[in-house]
Amino acid sequence: MASVKITQVEADILNIQKLIDDYASWLRSETAFDKIGEYYEITTPYLDNANDYLQIYVKQDGNNIFFTDDSATIHGLKMYGFQLTPNRKIYLERILYQYGVELKGDELVAKAPINGFAQKKHLFIQAMLRIDDMFSVSKSKVSSFFLDDIQNFFAEREIYYSDNVQFTGISGFAHNYDFLLQRTKTKPERLCQAVNNPNKSSMGNILFAWNDTKPARKNESQLIVILNDQNSIAKGVEDAFLNYEAKVIRWSERNKEDNIALLSA
Repeated sequence: MASVKITQVEADILNIQKLIDDYASWLRSETAFDKIGEYYEITTPYLDNANDYLQIYVKQDGNNIFFTDDSATIHGLKMYGFQLTPNRKIYLERILYQYGVELKGDELVAKAPINGFAQKKHLFIQAMLRIDDMFSVSKSKVSSFFLDDIQNFFAEREIYYSDNVQFTGISGFAHNYDFLLQRTKTKPERLCQAVNNPNKSSMGNILFAWNDTKPARKNESQLIVILNDQNSIAKGVEDAFLNYEAKVIRWSERNKEDNIALLSA
């Protein structure tokens, strides 16, 4: 029987597919649900910044599925003194639009047809994580946004980008990135994520998205993560990103020459 040669590109995709399959298997095994009244309470393995497991609530009405967080995301932030200033409201609305989620009072809600449940569940959880991450600021920077700080830094350094970009991975799921730095003659396409609170939940979420997105992009595409080290970086997070060949920039080291070179055209 003739042997079949597998190219390096094919081998890389196979390895990435295994990583995605392993992640999906872990996600299934670590997700639990209970029936509560007319809703199903789904407990995910993702942790918020209070180290509580994220929970969502879903119910079926005809051919549609309704999602809610039962106001847990916004209420959790308010417990730590969060206030929705006009500037923060603009950014919150941007996140909600990006993930197809609405805000009713303090409650995050969404709707999808039954056959769109998996994709909408994925986006709804991403929205909860994103809101929890971006609005949980350190006490010393309570008046500022990490994403705003990055955009101001890019402007000062004349680093040009597209923001709020979305790509579909090989799984069929859509993944959102904060910035896209365009490919140039000397630099590859670079997708960039801002990580305000570098914990294991945000790390796992970003790496799953990247491993799913990368095979659908150009082979030389890179992932850059900017970690807000004014907040504590959980043990192992930085090493994990590096192990998956992501480029890591600590916010306190953003002006280092090699980091500027990484971001510039």
